[in-house]
Amino acid sequence: MKKILTLAAAAALLASCGNKNGYVIEGTIEGLDGMVYLLDEERNPIDSATVENGTFRLTGTADKPAIMTLCDAPDETATFYAGLFIEPGTITVADDAENPMRKRVTGTPANDANAALTAASAALIDEVRNPETTDERRAAIEKEYEELIRSTYEANITNLFGALILAQQLSYELSGQELLDEIARFSPELQQTGILTELKQSAEQKAKTDIGQPYIDFEQPDADGKSISLKSVVENPANKYVLLDFWASWCGPCMGEVPHLKKTYDEFHKKGFEIFGVSLDRDRDKWLDAVKQNDMNWIHVSSLDAFGNAAAEAYAVQAIPTNLLIDAEGKIVAKNLRGEELYEKIAELLK
Repeated sequence: MKKILTLAAAAALLASCGNKNGYVIEGTIEGLDGMVYLLDEERNPIDSATVENGTFRLTGTADKPAIMTLCDAPDETATFYAGLFIEPGTITVADDAENPMRKRVTGTPANDANAALTAASAALIDEVRNPETTDERRAAIEKEYEELIRSTYEANITNLFGALILAQQLSYELSGQELLDEIARFSPELQQTGILTELKQSAEQKAKTDIGQPYIDFEQPDADGKSISLKSVVENPANKYVLLDFWASWCGPCMGEVPHLKKTYDEFHKKGFEIFGVSLDRDRDKWLDAVKQNDMNWIHVSSLDAFGNAAAEAYAVQAIPTNLLIDAEGKIVAKNLRGEELYEKIAELLK
């Protein structure tokens, strides 16, 4: 259910008049008084309006699509906020009965699509959390959610909401080349937005780690401070396959994979299977405690830089756990083997 629950925060993050690219942002918020502010992606105020009887109105020109925030204070003292897409048209901001601090935003294609997806996903989340929901139904909900994301993405390939879905919901499971192909489907204007330019940079790096590509070497210190290179492990004659595993002690899904890693390692290590773990921890003690307490008896290194880890950047790691299986020739032969998939793959290769 991780993907579904992630959406609650991601979808809520998610503007539009007289001329071709003009926009209006208007609304009536019960109890609102004073001023409203429009903040850009760096949280800098770019416009403001006086509130009268809870009603406000801002106008501007959407020179390019953007995601901005409307709130009643330009700092941490804000009592409400509304994430919205800046695009031509009239954008309406209204109270949200389910979340008084956040607001419901509608009126233009991207904002309407975001509101619809938020509502549909909220219904699925409520059903998942219902103790009377069966395991069979929960499995069906997971598939429904994935279909909802995919269909919403396809319906919004012409606006910034589609780009956001690609970046936040779909990019992890796509190869670098597949991601580049998806980015190419967007208009040249949308491809120039911050979301897609950053995603393209990541995709280009990720393509270097697609299946069939040679591994990228690096070296980092182990628990004793000794620097160990990936090359030294891959080229060790005793190793036929090396699993490069990015993880962290604070990552629940990562720790959930440990039993599968241990099972596979214990059975196949003597046959040529090795694990090269790269921790994205910042706290050295927590990293080493997790290794010790869980009997993770394989190779471990870390620069203690979290996602700033140079190896994670080289392999375009966007989320953890992430793993890559490298053969003795130095080629990447599989990626993101989770659960029993890892055991089954190694059993097939080392049978």
